[in-house]
Amino acid sequence: MGLKADSVVFADAEAVKQFLLGNKRVVAWITDNWERCEGLTGPINKSTVSKALSSMPVVEPVVNALHILSDELRADPWTWCKPPKSIEYLNDYAPMNWWYKVLDLKSSVPWTRFERMASQPLKPEHAEFVQERLDTWRGRLREACDQFKADDALVRALHSDEFPEYQHWIKADEIRMVSGRRDESFRRRVGNAGLFGKSPEEIGMAWALADTTLALPDVEGARLTYKRPRAVPDAAHFSEPVEPWNGDEFEGVEIDEVGGKKVKHRVNFYWDGQRYGVEDVEPFAQVWDGEWRAPTQDERDLLETGMSVTSITKAQFEAGREAWIVRAWEARNENMPPLELAMKPDGVPRSEVEEMFQDRLGRIDDEKAADEQREISRRRIAFKRRLRRRAA
Repeated sequence: MGLKADSVVFADAEAVKQFLLGNKRVVAWITDNWERCEGLTGPINKSTVSKALSSMPVVEPVVNALHILSDELRADPWTWCKPPKSIEYLNDYAPMNWWYKVLDLKSSVPWTRFERMASQPLKPEHAEFVQERLDTWRGRLREACDQFKADDALVRALHSDEFPEYQHWIKADEIRMVSGRRDESFRRRVGNAGLFGKSPEEIGMAWALADTTLALPDVEGARLTYKRPRAVPDAAHFSEPVEPWNGDEFEGVEIDEVGGKKVKHRVNFYWDGQRYGVEDVEPFAQVWDGEWRAPTQDERDLLETGMSVTSITKAQFEAGREAWIVRAWEARNENMPPLELAMKPDGVPRSEVEEMFQDRLGRIDDEKAADEQREISRRRIAFKRRLRRRAA
């Protein structure tokens, strides 16, 4: 049977399944984190996870999610496999028969007693023996995880020096970040700091480890799954610092095009330890109209919500009664045609304009105006929710 075009096999399936002792925690992680995974529209059912961790083809978004999980496992394996400190919590981590094998209790503690430990506590001498075995095994697993984390970080650092990440900037009257190299731009390195500041011995180990397959630690055996290589110190490796080039925070702009209109946003750039993040300060601060200018309220409504106010409620119209009547009265008197002026030499009476106001008021569709304003308000909330806020 042919595979769907988007079917993919997760290459690290066996390693992840063994490290997490099955599928249960993978299902739980995706349930809690699916929104972070591009292409997923909700949690994944157990059968799909089971297929993926059995090295069977599944849709690409599932495999992409498992790659994210795998990266988190590799970045800090101890957090993911940390076992309990006390034997009373063994069954919360893995089945008792798994522990019986892992702690090698066969020759010292009867299985029937160990199996019923939760309901019938072990004899003191047996409990002490099991606890000692747990402490020893737990210590070995911690050492393996710490060593893997350090080794993996060295390899990632070397890869970062080989393929460094940059942010590109243009600095004129205002500072802005651009998507790539341009004639007027300059660049500064960001992201993983690489091997900058590492000793020649660490740099040599990074090069040696890069030729080694670093699989996740063997949890059951509490050991590394690879042999650490012999390293040759290297003092000639090139790297460069990752540091803020313009202080921890500064103001800047972003230039965009929305609905065919060129717009400028005010932003703050702030250093998060690896790169400058962006905080929205005033979206649509200016629009281009032959020159930069502040947008009108109608333009801002349209830019932010895709709608403009076309009607107001009776209450809103009534609130501006006096100002409306004065403007209309003055306009009528200033623009009276000759025939009307001959008939009303003293000008248009105020009462006539007041009647105009009442007529306009009576023709207002309150429900239509209120519904339009509710929709604009809802869209503005959605717009504000999308704004970038500073990370804590």
